[in-house]
Amino acid sequence: MSEIPKEFDPEFIRTRSTPERQIYRAENTSTEPMKSLLKSNPEIYFVSPKRRSEWGTWEYKPGSYYDTTTGAKHPAWQDQDLPEPTKDIEQLRADLLRWGYCKVEDALSADQVAVVRQRVLDQAEGERLAGIAQRTPSGQNINCCVNKGRCFELLIEQHPDIMQGGPLVEQLVTEALGAGWISTSMIAALSMKGGVPQALHQDQGVDLDSRSPMSVNVLTAVTAIDETNGGTLIIPGSHLVLSDAVREGRPVGKLPPAINLDAPAGTTVIIEGRMLHGTGINRTDTPRILMLNGMNKSWMRQQENWMVSVRPEVLKRASPKLLHRMGYQATTGGHTTEGHGFGARGTINEAAGAVVDFRLAADRGEYMRVGELGSESTAEELKAPYTLREVVSKARAGGKSAPVGIGLPTREDLASK
Repeated sequence: MSEIPKEFDPEFIRTRSTPERQIYRAENTSTEPMKSLLKSNPEIYFVSPKRRSEWGTWEYKPGSYYDTTTGAKHPAWQDQDLPEPTKDIEQLRADLLRWGYCKVEDALSADQVAVVRQRVLDQAEGERLAGIAQRTPSGQNINCCVNKGRCFELLIEQHPDIMQGGPLVEQLVTEALGAGWISTSMIAALSMKGGVPQALHQDQGVDLDSRSPMSVNVLTAVTAIDETNGGTLIIPGSHLVLSDAVREGRPVGKLPPAINLDAPAGTTVIIEGRMLHGTGINRTDTPRILMLNGMNKSWMRQQENWMVSVRPEVLKRASPKLLHRMGYQATTGGHTTEGHGFGARGTINEAAGAVVDFRLAADRGEYMRVGELGSESTAEELKAPYTLREVVSKARAGGKSAPVGIGLPTREDLASK
C-alpha cells in the first residue's frame, strides 16, 4: 500500500484549519439576529419549567412580553391597520407582506370545525389514558396527526372537504414559498390553564436574510383565540425588522411589544417563518386548540420524519397531493430511492408512488436492496427479486418510463446476441 500524502493527514489538516483560515466561518457561526435581539429585548426570553411538578407554579411577571392583549386593545398597536379576518385575497397578500401574517376568514365552516375539534379532544384523551400523551410547558401536543384521523389527512392537503377555504390558503402559501412546497409537520396544540408562555422565536432557522420566507406556518383556530386563552404571541412586522438587520449586518434594536392573536374558530392564520411568535397563556378552564401545519421549501428537511412515522394504511389510501406534501417525492432532478425517481401514483410527482412501494415492501419485511454485484456474481444473485426491479416492472406496466439505465441488457442477454 502506497504512503498516504501528508496533506490528507488529519493532524496536518487541523494545524492548517485555525479559525481565521476557515471559509464562511462568520456566516456559519453567526448568532444573529438572536444575540442582539435578546440583548436589546431580554424580556422576550422565558425558560420553561422542566419538571412536571412545576406545572402551574411558575412566577407570573406583570409587564412582561406575555402580559399583553390583542392589537385592537393594545395602546401601542390599536391605531395600526393590523390584519383582520377576510376572504379578500388582495388584502391577505398585503397583510402577509407588511405584517408577516394574515387571517383567512371562515377557512373552516362551523361543521368542519366541529369535526376537527371532536377528533382532537378524543385523541388527546386517548393518549392521556394510554400514558403516551406529550405534555408540553403549555399543555399537550398531538404529534403526527396524519395517523390519527382522516380529517387531519385532508387538512394537510387543505382539502375543501375539511377546509372550505383550502384553495385560497394554498394559493397564498404557493406565492410565499414557490411551487412544490411540502409540509414539515401537522400538530394539534392544546394550551391549558396553568401552562407557561413560550419564548418568542422564529420558525425559519436558515437564510434569515432572505427577501421572502423559506417556511410558513398555517395555524388554524379550532377554538376561538384571544388574550384570555393563549392566543399566539406575535410582534407584527418583526419578519422584516430581523431580516433587514441580518442583511445589513447591524444589530437588532428595541422591538415594539408583543400582542395576542385573536381570531374566531375556523380562522386560518398564515404566519411567515421569519416572524417572532410564541404560545400565550391560557387563563381559562377550557383547552385552546390550534392546528399547526408547517410548510417549507421542498429542499428543506422536515420536522416530521414522514418516511418512518406514517402508518401503512394511510400511505395506501393517500392521494398524490398528500404524498407530495409528506415528502414522498423527488425534490431535485427527479432522483430518489436507490438512484432515480419513477413510477407515479397519480400526476403530482412521478417519484411518489415508487417511494411508497419501497416503504411498504419494508413494512412487509420484503425489501431486498441491491448490494455488491460484479462480473463474478452468480445467476441467483443477478436474478434475485430486488425491490428496485419489481418497482420498475410495476412502473412500466402502468405506462410510466423507468430511470435512465434501468433495465439495460443482462449478461445472458448479451451472450445470446
